[in-house]
Amino acid sequence: MNSLLTWGARFIRFAFWYCTDFMVNLANRVHTSYNEANTWVLLLLIPGLLVLLVGVRIVQWFQLRRLMAGRRAPLSISKPS
Repeated sequence: MNSLLTWGARFIRFAFWYCTDFMVNLANRVHTSYNEANTWVLLLLIPGLLVLLVGVRIVQWFQLRRLMAGRRAPLSISKPS
């Protein structure tokens, strides 16, 4: 159990430093500060993508309801003669 907690702490530390390094490199590539890159990604890009994906899911839900309602329509099957 103790090794699992140690592994988890190391993983969280690694993930934090990896994300921080990614944001610093992103800021350097687009010639902005770390704080500005962080603002663009965490306050604008991620919430924007979240809203977009929820919107897509809602549209898919309405399309699925329409398709399922069409399947429930009675079929006119003629008997073979």
